Amino acid sequence: MAPRSERAAHIETEDTKGTIHPYIPEDVDSATRVPLTVWVEAVLGLPQERFLDWVRHITENEWCKDEIIYKNLIMFSNTHAEEDRHQPFGRIASRILELGREGLPGTDTCPIDEIRIVKNSPKYLKCIPEHIGHGAKRTPDMLVVRRSRYEHLRKIKARAFDWSDVLTFIELKMWNTFLHKKFRAWRAERGLPELDRKTLLPVVPSKDTSAVSSRTRRATAATAAKRLYRRNSDSDSLYEYTHVSDFDSDNSDDAYMLRSNPRVLSADPKLQAGAYALETVACTYGTRLFTTGIVMQDDKTSLWYYDACSVVRTDESLSLFYNFEEFAAVLVAFACCEPSQWGCLPPNIIKPPLSAPYPENFPPRNLKDYTLDMVLPEDGSKVCVTLQDPIFTQYSLVGRRTFLYTIKTNSSKFNKPMVAKFSYQVATRQREQDFIEVASKAGVGHLPEVHMWADLWKMSEGVRSIFFKRCGPDHEYEDRVFRGIVYTQYFPLKDLFSKSCELIPTMAYQMLDCLHDLRYKAKILHCDISANNIMWEMQGDEVVFKLIDFDSAIFVDDDSKPIVMTARGKRGAGTLTFMAYEVAKGMANRDNPRCKPVIHFLRHDFESLLYLSVYCMHTMPEMSEEARQALYKETIYGLENRSLYGLASMRLLIWDSDWPMVLPSQCEMLRPWYQQFRDIFRAADFKINMKYRRDESNPFDEETVDGILTRDAIKGVLKGESVVDWAALVIVPVHQEASGSGISHEETIEEEATEQNREKKAAPTRRAPVKKATGTKDSTKGKKVASAKSTKRIASAKASQTAPTISNVKLAAGSKTRTFLAVATRRGPTTRSITKKTLIAS
Repeated sequence: MAPRSERAAHIETEDTKGTIHPYIPEDVDSATRVPLTVWVEAVLGLPQERFLDWVRHITENEWCKDEIIYKNLIMFSNTHAEEDRHQPFGRIASRILELGREGLPGTDTCPIDEIRIVKNSPKYLKCIPEHIGHGAKRTPDMLVVRRSRYEHLRKIKARAFDWSDVLTFIELKMWNTFLHKKFRAWRAERGLPELDRKTLLPVVPSKDTSAVSSRTRRATAATAAKRLYRRNSDSDSLYEYTHVSDFDSDNSDDAYMLRSNPRVLSADPKLQAGAYALETVACTYGTRLFTTGIVMQDDKTSLWYYDACSVVRTDESLSLFYNFEEFAAVLVAFACCEPSQWGCLPPNIIKPPLSAPYPENFPPRNLKDYTLDMVLPEDGSKVCVTLQDPIFTQYSLVGRRTFLYTIKTNSSKFNKPMVAKFSYQVATRQREQDFIEVASKAGVGHLPEVHMWADLWKMSEGVRSIFFKRCGPDHEYEDRVFRGIVYTQYFPLKDLFSKSCELIPTMAYQMLDCLHDLRYKAKILHCDISANNIMWEMQGDEVVFKLIDFDSAIFVDDDSKPIVMTARGKRGAGTLTFMAYEVAKGMANRDNPRCKPVIHFLRHDFESLLYLSVYCMHTMPEMSEEARQALYKETIYGLENRSLYGLASMRLLIWDSDWPMVLPSQCEMLRPWYQQFRDIFRAADFKINMKYRRDESNPFDEETVDGILTRDAIKGVLKGESVVDWAALVIVPVHQEASGSGISHEETIEEEATEQNREKKAAPTRRAPVKKATGTKDSTKGKKVASAKSTKRIASAKASQTAPTISNVKLAAGSKTRTFLAVATRRGPTTRSITKKTLIAS
C-alpha cells in the first residue's frame, strides 16, 4: 500500500455533517448498549464492587459540596453559550481527580498525577499528512492527555496537540439553555439552599429546610449505589445487550431533523464524537487497539468504546447533577487507567523498545522500533521483525484499519526491502496469503512476493471477553483477528505518476490483464481496487505494476458467484473512493428489503480502474497547491466525502459526456483515452437499463453485460482497435484503415464464458499463452524508495520511445458518425510488462 497523496489543506474546515465519514452515522446508531458497571469493568478495568465502594465514599464525603466543585457547578448550569461551559467543567474534573488521589481507596498506586484534563476548543488537532483532505479540522472540547506531554507543548509554545497525544476526549454539547432550572431542582432534592438567580448566592434556609436537608443526606448515602443498574429479568447473572436507541433523549424527532441539516452537526454530539474517534485511530499509525470517548449533552453523560469490530456505549446516561457521585467515580477510573485500558496493542505480542517502556511513553506517535516474532513458512524458524517507518494507515474506524511499516529482520535469508502489513480481518474469512498462493500457482502475474505471515490475536480475547462474560453472547458481534503479513516492498503510484502520468494507461492495461487472469485462471475476484492497492517496480527497463492487498478477495465459480460465502465484514468490500456504481448503490440500499443484494462481478473491478485513473490524474501530477485544491474539490472530494447515495451519484457524473472534467495540463493528452474509458461504462449502463425493459426470457450475461465489459473489449476500445456501436450497444472492431493495427479479432476466454452464460452450452476454446515479464534477480535489491537509478531507467525508456501517431477514429452511432482524435498505439511484445515504448502519449 502507498501513502495517500499529500494534498492541500482541508477543503472544508467547519465541523459539519458534510465532513463526517459516511460510515460514522451507521456505526454510532448501531452501537451496542451495555450497563454502566459492565462498561467500566471491561474498558476501564474497575470491578463493580470497587466502583460501588467509590460511589459510597464520594457520597459520604459530600464531594459535591467541595468549594471548587460547588462554585463551578453553579457556573456550568448558568451559562448561555456552549463554550462557556468548558472552563467550569475543566475545573470540576481537575478537582475530582485531586480528591480521588487523596482519598479514594486503591488509588495510591494509580498514575492520576500523570493525567491532565485540558480545554482544547477552539484549537484543532493536527492530522498526519496522509489524511489531509479527509473530513475537517476537528476541535474536541476537552482532552485527556499526559501531564508530561502537556507541559512539553507549553514549554515549546506549540499551537495544537497531535491526535497521537489524545488518551480520550470529552465532547460537551448545549441542548438546553435553561439548565439552571434543572440544577435548582437537583439542589432542592439534595436539601441544598436555593440560589438567588441574580447573584447566584445561596438564599439563607429556614430551620425546617435544614431538617429536611439532614434527612436527605442520609437517604442519599443509603441509596447511592442502587439507583442506576438494571439486570436482565431472564437471568440472575447476566446483564442484557441493547441494540436499539428508542429511549435515548437525543434520538427524538427534533434531534433527527437537526441531524438531517448539514450545518448543525452540533445537534448530535454522538456523530461528532465518532469523528473524533476515527481521527484518533486513523492518525496514530496503528498504535491503538481501541479508543474511548465521553459525550455530554447538557448534564447527561454517556461513555463510548470504539474498536475495529463495532461501537459499545453505556445503556444509562449519567447526570452531572443527579448522578454526580457515579460521574466522579468514572472520571477517577479513567485517570487510573494503564496503557492497556487506553487501547495499547498487547505489549507481549508487539513489544515497545527498551528505550521507550510503558507506561511512561504511552501513547507513542507510531510503532517505529517496536518488535514482534514471526515464523518462516519454509522451515519454521523464528524471525524477529523490527518495525521501521510507517508508510500507510487506513482512514477507518470500524473495519480492517490496515496499516503498513517498513521493516528489518534478524534473518540473513532476506536481502531485499520488505514491508509488514497489519489489519483487523473478519476471523472467519480466508487469509490473504491463501489467495495469493492459489493465484500464483494458476499463472497469474503482477502479484506481490509474500515471505511471512501470522495471526496475532483476536478482538474477542480482550475487552470483548468481559462484555461476553457479563452480558452473554452478542449475536450481532462479528469477531476480527489481527493479522500480519510480510512481503517485498514496492513503490507507490505517486512516485511514478508525479513525473510520468502518461504511464496511467499502462497501469490500466496491466491491471486489466491481472484481474482477467485472476477471474478466469484462479477464479478469484479482488474486490478492492484502489490507489493504495496497486504499486510498481522496475524489471530491467520496464515498469511492472503489482496488485496487492487481497483482504477483500473472494473465490467464485464459473458464473462469478461466490463458492463460499466468505466473511467480508458487514459492509462488504471495497474502498469508497473507487467503488463501482452498482456496488456503491447497493451499499446505500443494503437495508432496503425491496432491493436485491449486489453480486460483485469482474466488471466492477474494471470500473474501479476507471475511477482510479481519474484519481491519479487529479492528485498525483506535480502542480501548485492552488491548482491541486481546485482539482480535488471538483472531482475527488465528491468521490470520498459524501453520503453513500452521494458517492453513487458522483459516478454518474463522471460518466456524463457533457460534464467538462478539468484535468491538469500534464494529463490533458489523456483526455481522449479517458473519454473512451468512460464511454465503455456508459454503454454498459445503457444496456443494463435496457435489460430491465425487455423480455426477461432473453438471455443476458450479467457478468460482462453481453460482452461489452471484457478485458479484450475494453483494451480494444482504449487502444483504438474497437469502438462502441451506440445503436446496437456493442463493441465492434474498427476498419483496418482507421486503426492501422491489422490485428484480427480473436475469441477470448471471457467471450467463451459470455457465450456459456447466454446459451448454457459448452464451447471449448483455446487459451492464448500468457507471457510473463522477465526481470533480473537483483532488479529491486536495496530499494526502499524510488531511486535515482529507477528514474534514469524510466527516462531512458522514454527517450527511446517511438513517436506515436494521431489518427481519426470513427465512432459508430446509428446512421451518423462522428470523428475525434484518438491515440493509436501498437501492441507491445507482452501484456505483462509494457514499456514506455508502447505508452499512449501526445
